[in-house]
Amino acid sequence: MFRSYLKTAFRSLLKNRLFSGLNILGLATGMTCSILIFLWVQDELSYDRFNSNAGNIYRLTASIGDIQAAVVPVPIATAVKEHIPSVKNTTRISSLQCMVTAGTQKFEEKNIYYADTNFLRIFNYPLLLGDAAALLTRPDAVILTAASATKYFGSPENAMGKTLHIDNDYKGNDLQVTGVLKDIPHNSHLRFDMLVPIQQYEKSINLAQGWDNFDVYTYLQMNEHFKATPQSLAALQQQVMDIYKSNDKHGTDGHLFLQSLTDIHLHSRYLLDVAGQGSATHVKIFSLIAVFILLIAGINFMNLSTALSGQRAKEVGLRKTVGALRSQLVMQFLTEALLLSFISLILGLAIAWLLLPLFNDFASKTISLQLLNGRMLAEFAGIAILVGLLSGSYPALFLSSFNPVKVLKGAKVLHGSKTFFRNSLIVIQFSIAVILIVSTIVVYKQLQFIRHMDIGYNKENLLYVPLPKQGDLQQNQRAVRAAMGRYPDIQDYAFISHLPTNLTTGTKSITWEGKTPADDPIFPQLWVDDHFAGTFGTHMKTGRFFSKEFKGDDRNFVINETAMKVMHFKEETVLGKRITMDEKSGVIVGVMKDFNFKPVQQPIQPLIIRNGSNDDFNGNTCYVVIRTAPANMEHVLGSMKKVFQQVYTDFPFSFGFIDTDLSNMYIAEQRMGKLFNIFSVLSVIVSCLGLFGLTTFATQKRIKEIGVRKVLGASVAGIVGMLSKDFIRLVVFALLIAFPIAWWVMNKWLQNFVYHISIEWWFFVIAGVIAIVISFLTVSYQSIRAANANPVKSLRSE
Repeated sequence: MFRSYLKTAFRSLLKNRLFSGLNILGLATGMTCSILIFLWVQDELSYDRFNSNAGNIYRLTASIGDIQAAVVPVPIATAVKEHIPSVKNTTRISSLQCMVTAGTQKFEEKNIYYADTNFLRIFNYPLLLGDAAALLTRPDAVILTAASATKYFGSPENAMGKTLHIDNDYKGNDLQVTGVLKDIPHNSHLRFDMLVPIQQYEKSINLAQGWDNFDVYTYLQMNEHFKATPQSLAALQQQVMDIYKSNDKHGTDGHLFLQSLTDIHLHSRYLLDVAGQGSATHVKIFSLIAVFILLIAGINFMNLSTALSGQRAKEVGLRKTVGALRSQLVMQFLTEALLLSFISLILGLAIAWLLLPLFNDFASKTISLQLLNGRMLAEFAGIAILVGLLSGSYPALFLSSFNPVKVLKGAKVLHGSKTFFRNSLIVIQFSIAVILIVSTIVVYKQLQFIRHMDIGYNKENLLYVPLPKQGDLQQNQRAVRAAMGRYPDIQDYAFISHLPTNLTTGTKSITWEGKTPADDPIFPQLWVDDHFAGTFGTHMKTGRFFSKEFKGDDRNFVINETAMKVMHFKEETVLGKRITMDEKSGVIVGVMKDFNFKPVQQPIQPLIIRNGSNDDFNGNTCYVVIRTAPANMEHVLGSMKKVFQQVYTDFPFSFGFIDTDLSNMYIAEQRMGKLFNIFSVLSVIVSCLGLFGLTTFATQKRIKEIGVRKVLGASVAGIVGMLSKDFIRLVVFALLIAFPIAWWVMNKWLQNFVYHISIEWWFFVIAGVIAIVISFLTVSYQSIRAANANPVKSLRSE
């Protein structure tokens, strides 16, 4: 029986080649998009699930006032392990940037972590070489990944037992390689090249004051008997909070929270979090897009199948006359739908495989299409079956319901409610396409806004060079200044403690005149020299910036407008107000206009700018930032490299650009914009394929009417208008439905940004014009062909 269904289905597809081709092309396009999005979503959801205890591992995060951070106090891990029986293991890690010397080669590394001995007991990073029981137990040991071991020593085997010299923020250390890990899985939220025992970190801090030091990532592994329910997690979190509060001697308004390991990648918008995190919102959006595009393709199938039902009515009547049951007819039409769906799946998989390298470039992924993976093939087959059943069910039930007596007498089968249903599907189809077009315009305009918004300083042509902390900081910086003065192409420059692209410092140890207990904000702070305002092009609201002409300026402060408001100072009286910060007292000499030193998703915070012209910058990392003309960039880079090599003879020269760093902060949004462009275009193409098929059918159905009209003198334009107006009317109706939905969806998305565009009326005009023009061109192609056809041919049979 099934063989008969399959043979008949093939004959039907071959008989209606045009409509079968349109259906296959539409479904294949929809499945290609869905396959690519499915692979991307699956990859995003897979983060950290390679850990065998992933469901039982939690990270602690902190909230202090309005600030949410991924780091917590240093001693909390030890205290939690000691006082909470359900906690099996804890581990701490802290990021490290340093200079690594391997033999005669030097490398500036950023992906290094200090780690507890329990780190590799909690996380399943596979060991390639070394004794698992002894890893991270020695304070003079270091663990490399296979890639970093190959970079330093040629191969993992050669690395074992070798010595690396690490120059960190505090002093140099010689560490021996005692283990090599396999390369870190791409779906790990932690990305590192090297692990250093945390004893090295503990040497640099005062553990007695560790409860005030929010500096480490802390993970808890619960024991096997712990059941993760809302009640048990709330109780565990309260126990952690009780421990923290009992040790917080300064009464900091801080709270600690639990975050599941598998939630970190998609639900982390924390200060000081590890880089490369994803977005749950983007996963939801693209999952909906995949469903929408499949829905559009399925609507094409239903529309074309019901449109063709008139041609198959006599076939159904004859089958019923000779004894076919309705259930058999339903199975026949569902088999045709499933056959078409599986052909589309095969074609979609082939296209997806060809496009995957390009898609990986767009999405910055390393996804692979594992066609030999049984589970993945079963999932794709399930999608094909689902699409085939859903898109083929209505045509199957509709076609099998025909009355054989009526259809064999030539009664019409397509009228009334059936036409209304098909038109409704067209409206749904184009509504989805228009929503995607509007969304694409909004995302593009928001990215343009971010790229060109006034952030309070001139970000263009700002070159920066990080200066190592080693040696005599004061002497080295003086030497850099002296050397730079010998190169005429280096003109305006400034020394700063942190780059003002994503400032992550903060302190609450500040008092001012009139401060009340309710005033307890966190103040980011920036150490600069007196060239900062001129180099960055910032502007003063009132007062002045630091200057060598004023003695004692190294004790004074400049604040931003937000800080002035937080301190409840007025512009007329703010100058001369005294501030005490870190037990150092000074007066406010100026208020700088607000500038963005955080991503635009976050509001501007109160900023304290301190004078670092005494060359010590409070022991912080130092950068020299140089403003240069684009035509002079190559000369400035060459001169700066010479300066650097004269002062820091043992360190490699590196540099960056402020505008590039700012652009990289919004890389996820940029990827989203590119993918939106692609999928909105494809949704319109798939919608137009269906519209093209329906127009072709409608034209064929009315070919004799068109011939009669031409004989009676109808113009080509009149016939095209007659054939097009019904379809264009449906597209216009789809616009009226799509516009409010698109406005609501994108308005919600824009709320993720503190600084964002307004949704303008002309966004919808552009989307509407695009939809109407494309649909008109699609409809008019067949209409013009029919209108230009020779009426003699169409009327010959009459």
